Amino acid sequence: MRRIIWCVAAAIISTFAFGSIYVAFQQTGRHGANTAPAAAAAARLQQEGPDTAAGPWLELAPDSGVFLIVYGDDNSPLSSTVTLHGTIPVVPAGVLEAARALGTDAVTWQPETGLRMAVVARKAAGKVVVAGQSLAPVEASDRVTLLILAGGWLGSMFVIGGALGASVLLDRSPGTVPWRRGRESAGQ
Repeated sequence: MRRIIWCVAAAIISTFAFGSIYVAFQQTGRHGANTAPAAAAAARLQQEGPDTAAGPWLELAPDSGVFLIVYGDDNSPLSSTVTLHGTIPVVPAGVLEAARALGTDAVTWQPETGLRMAVVARKAAGKVVVAGQSLAPVEASDRVTLLILAGGWLGSMFVIGGALGASVLLDRSPGTVPWRRGRESAGQ
């Protein structure tokens, strides 16, 4: 019985360890996805001049790079480097209001099915600068990490099960009863 308790404890510890590692990697990747948008928003805040889109407009896609959208006091877009189906996309008003109230807001935005964006909104003199990028590369990395860690977890479960099985088999010898404590003879 002790062996079973130890093996169950080892399985639980292994499960928590692999699960914690996955959550740590996933959160690190997700928070890291805010780095480029935060830098782009900060750079835009330091620029002087009118709110005009610098460069050609990109179509928002799962592989799109960093984009910028500047919103006015009335939450309408003033300028953008990106479009969604030919128009400037509008982030939820709550993101803009949170940025105005707190100075900054970082969220995951899904403008439509299949498009998930890491978005950072920063307040700037009555306006809000929103910068973002696709989460597709981060999520692809998450899937690979999950597969690797699931393989490691499964391997650890095989080792724990194998150790339990080997322990039970090695304790079996002629004339012993494996479920009794100690090495009692079967005839007693």
